[in-house]
Amino acid sequence: MGAHRAHEHAGMRSDLVAKERARLAEAFPSMTLDTSKVPARVTGTMWLDSGIGFSVDLEIPGNYPRGIPELKCDRREIPWEIDRHVSPCGQACLCVASEYRKHWPPGSDLADFLCNLVRPYFIGQAYYQAHGRWPPGHERAHGPDGIIQAYQELLAPLRLEAATVSVIVGFIHLLARQNEPGGHEACPCRSGARLRDCHQPLLRALRRSVAPEHAAIDRDYLAWAAQAQNPA
Repeated sequence: MGAHRAHEHAGMRSDLVAKERARLAEAFPSMTLDTSKVPARVTGTMWLDSGIGFSVDLEIPGNYPRGIPELKCDRREIPWEIDRHVSPCGQACLCVASEYRKHWPPGSDLADFLCNLVRPYFIGQAYYQAHGRWPPGHERAHGPDGIIQAYQELLAPLRLEAATVSVIVGFIHLLARQNEPGGHEACPCRSGARLRDCHQPLLRALRRSVAPEHAAIDRDYLAWAAQAQNPA
């Protein structure tokens, strides 16, 4: 009974915990899922192909599996600096919020999260430690510029001639909605056409890989950054 309550308090059902532990044991034998405390955590060492290892401290949110786990970096291994994609509180910046479901789609588990997001992050950190720079093609700007760059990649299938910031912000606002945007609305691409006559099919496709709550995080951050730059 006590163990079952611990699982519930950690936001994870006992059957889900068993499945997650089995997957971790198979994919990452050096990892341990601890549900005895709140929040639940995955801890251990992730060994890379080069033999270099990084400490894993992965916090599992109470609304998992819908919520996104957060990786806390060990300050002795990775400096808590923005240039190393680590926030001042030690949280790893694995990707832009809107990209999480691209790398970790619904139905994925903690082992998938470690494989698809944490492992590439540590590989990049190991490369940075060895060469003093990020691997070619893996560096992205910080803050709002990084979000804009991410959306330029996400919107590449739309074949927009000019994915300006205003166009990108327009798409983010539609992606952040819980309900499907109406076909009568103006398309954010600034063509002057309605969605139904323009990019609605592609917007729907993008909404399948970008969770509204994640797009809202990027939307709000861009708004905060814009206000911080221009208080008036």
